[in-house]
Amino acid sequence: MAEQLVIERARKVKALVLDGDGVIFTGHVLEGMDGPLAKTRHHCDGQGISLIRAAGMPVACMTGESGKHAVFLEKLVEKWNSLPSVKEGRWHPVPVFTGAERSRKVDIIKSWLAEFGFSLEECAAMGDDLTDYDLIRAVGLAAAPAQAEDIIKRYAHYIAPRRGGHGAVRDFANLILEAKGIDVTALALR
Repeated sequence: MAEQLVIERARKVKALVLDGDGVIFTGHVLEGMDGPLAKTRHHCDGQGISLIRAAGMPVACMTGESGKHAVFLEKLVEKWNSLPSVKEGRWHPVPVFTGAERSRKVDIIKSWLAEFGFSLEECAAMGDDLTDYDLIRAVGLAAAPAQAEDIIKRYAHYIAPRRGGHGAVRDFANLILEAKGIDVTALALR
């Protein structure tokens, strides 16, 4: 999509939805004898999420995983929601929607957006695989990390130069904030 059209879409963004594995996390899992032991991510992505939140935009995380498989994302979001800016009411808490099947993701996000009076057209989302397909097709600004599957890249308005878990979320956050003319140096990060 032409860069100017992407910028126009980014200017309309009022909320952001992020997938877990392949977007926030790299998609790699360190497996132990009793299951997953670790997932990896890059701190610059967390900073990008903080910048979006500091600019007043709510953020949600969504994964098809549930139970013990979703615990990595739940623990990370718990950390984000313990920041002083959330406790003091300056930032919206980040919800985590777990067990979200592909066919339900759009309805879940529509319901979440309705809490703020926002539409899907005013929402940005980043996903990397088929489980994100319907959501990517539904939002006003769709993004994919560099390593996303071709079916997702085909419908993404923006493809980050970096891979998921390696800075793709920060690339997307930077695009949105720059399009809106927000000075990131003036934002409170905690």
